[in-house]
Amino acid sequence: MTKTINGPSGYNIELDSTEIYPDDPGAGTPAMVNGPRGSSGTYWCVADTGEMLNGRGEETVDVPPRIIDWLDSKADEVDAFIDQHSK
Repeated sequence: MTKTINGPSGYNIELDSTEIYPDDPGAGTPAMVNGPRGSSGTYWCVADTGEMLNGRGEETVDVPPRIIDWLDSKADEVDAFIDQHSK
């Protein structure tokens, strides 16, 4: 199952239950953040560092503080999705 949480300024969170590996939690990418011009990163990395890879995957770009705040506000929803599909 996939779910997209749309956010401000072209950012979204894509949740993908096929990327959840309960026996190896670090193996998949069940929560990805996508931004403008193809930038992306895992939810937890972007929320923690405030950076994501540019659309070519060559360098990092800074994520605006208001987007980090939005990501933080969605933490419970992301965690609930992961928990629900980890069983």
